[in-house]
This record gives sequence, structure tokens and C-alpha cells, in this order.
Amino acid sequence: MKTQFLLISFLFLFAWSVQAQVQQRKATLPSGPERSGIWINPPQPGFKPNRMVVPAKRNMFSPSTYAWQWDTIICYTVASGSNPYQRITRTYNSMGDSVVQLMERRQGSLLWENYAREFYTYDATGNEVAYLAELWLNNTWVNYEKRESVFNSNEDPLEYKRAFWISNHWVNWWWTIYHYGTNGSYDTCTYIMGQDTAWVNSSRNIPTYLANGDMASEMVYAWTNNSWVYSQLDTMTYDANHNRLTYFGQDWVNSSWVNHYLQFNTWDLSGNLLTWKYQLWQNNTWENNFCDSSIYDPDGNKIENIQQSWSGGAWVNSHHILYVYDTSHNKLSETSQDWVNGNWRSAYREEYTYDSLGNSLTGIAGNYSYNNTWQPYDLGLSVFTDHKRDMVLEQIYRYTAVVDSVLVYTEPTRYPGEVSLFPNPAHSIVYISSPGVSKAQNRLLTMYDLRGQFVLTKQLVSEITGIDVSGLKPGVYFVRFRDNRMTRVLKIVKD
Repeated sequence: MKTQFLLISFLFLFAWSVQAQVQQRKATLPSGPERSGIWINPPQPGFKPNRMVVPAKRNMFSPSTYAWQWDTIICYTVASGSNPYQRITRTYNSMGDSVVQLMERRQGSLLWENYAREFYTYDATGNEVAYLAELWLNNTWVNYEKRESVFNSNEDPLEYKRAFWISNHWVNWWWTIYHYGTNGSYDTCTYIMGQDTAWVNSSRNIPTYLANGDMASEMVYAWTNNSWVYSQLDTMTYDANHNRLTYFGQDWVNSSWVNHYLQFNTWDLSGNLLTWKYQLWQNNTWENNFCDSSIYDPDGNKIENIQQSWSGGAWVNSHHILYVYDTSHNKLSETSQDWVNGNWRSAYREEYTYDSLGNSLTGIAGNYSYNNTWQPYDLGLSVFTDHKRDMVLEQIYRYTAVVDSVLVYTEPTRYPGEVSLFPNPAHSIVYISSPGVSKAQNRLLTMYDLRGQFVLTKQLVSEITGIDVSGLKPGVYFVRFRDNRMTRVLKIVKD
């Protein structure tokens, strides 16, 4: 049975957070150049998600690149084994922006069943201005989530609204409003919390800036008893390259400012964050809490990350991550290790392959078992497009991404009597479902490889026909169907 409380949602990664990020002179708003699509459990009643959410601006793809983005991803779980569990298909507009994303799952059968889908709308400059997510429930599409955004002529966000469909009506979630000063940086950011169909003020941020444009401080006000009152004060310092060196936070308690946290950052000459150390104000003194250190290769790729916590008056290793890249800077693997009995012990690993344009072909995840072997493990795997992370797929151990320049702009709509292939990917036998077929229709199947070379042909005379593909090499093939009424092209993966 499908679970009503699963959804599709995009989480946006922000440059502005407690953890230090590179501070742009103008781009002081939380922004998201890297957009991660994730299938997650929805927020529970009473919980409000991150408020500082701004839809990511379009990643511009060259004409030679955007047509070769993935349009289908086949996912596997440990439980499903070699049988696909989940299929995600996406269509794009002429600028390479995702406009429709459909998720299907298998519920104990060989046929794909609708599960969820997303729609995206953009303005003329490629900013995402609307988003709608739906779930497939009781054989119909039902609203789940919507987002709306407004941008000014500089492509800076002015408003962001988010709502969820609950009890057959839209329930307001968050409304964020930005105002900008003459220097182009925002001078006020107001967060308004949804209460069913109403809106109630929640908090307001008012920053100050240095002469060079770096943010010097940010005052946070809370809406209390119908008025704005002090809540939090953050103060920052920078080096000559605008890298943030310190981040000092205080809380307003009993009519005075009380120290809360202090963060120190170090950077290399290329602007890569080397270390950040986090301290908390405890018993009227600063106490170490957490430390994060990174190492980069000469090209700026992070190759190692170590996380430590403060315990017993010393830094104690906690987590270790190793990254490996190819010559095109695509991430080939990410291996996580835990500190166990005074040594680093492998825990999880992600491995990826790519095409020549930096688009994902495969991803696989595993965990290191206590018998010292890697075993398949359901984890979060990234999908990369044009060398950048596009989305994250949760709770799978393997995926195969398919790029198809022929069908990349075809809407994933099903029609009565439409030809379909299953299973897909196929290992030995693929079945062709051709409802209503008859000899009079002269329905013909022809298969080609990615180079356009002929592989096989077959006349279809029954509604379901099996074809032996065990002799084909693993890879992607195009299957063309033609009859007296139509010609359709599908693709199949031979694993």
C-alpha cells in the first residue's frame, strides 16, 4: 500500500548558515546554486522546516550538453535485488530546466505504478517561480506540496511561499519576504509562519554591512506579544579576501546579551575552507565543541575531511571521509570511516561512473561489514549532471541513469493501449505489452544500439510477446514500434 505521507521535495543548500561559507560581496542572501532533489518523509505536525529557502537559479547548459542530461533513472534496493524498485523520469524545456519529474514504483508486480510527480515553472531568466508536487493515491493524482517565488529585475528573491495539502485544502507553511537596499544587498528579511490559511509573523533579520560589502552583523527579532523584540545577534569578521574568519552569536536573555556560540575558520589562498572550530559558552567560559578539517588537491577538490568532537579535555576523532576524482573532477568515490578503538574503520562507500559530459551513468552504495567485506546497502546516492550534483536519491543501493537525446523532451504521459516494455532493465527476457494488437495492424518492433546499428526485428501478433535478449551486450538500446497508426520509440537497458 502506498504511504500517504511520502513525498517529493527539493531541499536547497544554502551559502549562508552557521557553518562558514564563502561570503560573496553582494550575494549575502541564502542561495542555492546546487539543488538536491530528495524523496523524504514530510514534516510532522507542529514542525516547521527551514525558512531560509530560495529556489535555485537555473544551471545554464550549453547546446551540446543539456540535451544529454539523464531522462530516466532506474533504482534498486537491497530487498529488490536485481529487480528494479523505482523509476524516475524527467522532461526538460529548451534551456535544460526540469519541467516534469515522475516517480514510479513496483508494488509486487512487474508493472510500474505511479507514485509521485513534480512540476516546475520558470520565469524568462530561468528562475524557478512555481513548484507543485502530487501523490498517486487511490488511482488519482492528489496535491501534496506547492512553492511560489518572486524575483526582482536583478534576479534576487523577493518572496518565497510554501504550503502543504492537508484535509483537502492548502495549509500555509512559510512565507519569506526580502527587502533590498541601494547597494543591492538585502537589508530586511521577514519570516512569516503559516497557521492553516492565515499568516503570523515569526522572526525578522536586519543586517549591517562593512564598506566593502561584507556583512558585519545580523540582528534577529522575534514576534512576541504583537511586537518585534530582540532575540539573537550575530557578528562576523573577515580576511582581506572576504573569507569569514569568526562568527559570534549571542542571545537576548533577561534584557541583556548572553554569549551563545563562537566559530573560527581558516582558509587557504584559493578560498577553500580548511578548518572550522565551534565553541559554546558554558559556565561563563568558552568550551570547545566540534572541529572540522579538510584537505584539497591542487585543483581545489576536497579529498579528505576529518570531524572531531571535544571530550575529556581533548579532541577525539569522530568521522573521516575520503574522496576520489577522475581527471575531469567527477567524484568517483566517497568513503566514510568511523573512529573505532583508536583506528579508522570503513563504514560506508559511494561509487559513481559518468559519461564524457559529466553526467551520471551509475551509482552504487555499500557498507563495510564486520567480516571485512563490502556489502550492498541502501543509502543516499547523488546524481550528477554536467559535473554538478543534480539530486539525491534516498534509500537505494544502486541506480542506472539513462540519457536519450531522442526522447529527452517527451512528456511521460501514458495513453490507453500504449506499448510498454518490462522488465526494464532486462537480463534475459524482455516482454512487450501491445494492447489491442492484431495482424491487420502490421505492428513491427525494431531494436537498435546507441550507435544506431540494427540489432533485431520482430513482428508482434499478440498482446504480450517475449524476446530473448540474453545474447546482447549490457547497455542501452532503442526499441522502435511501428504500425498502421503510429510510430513510437522507447529505450531499454540490458544489464
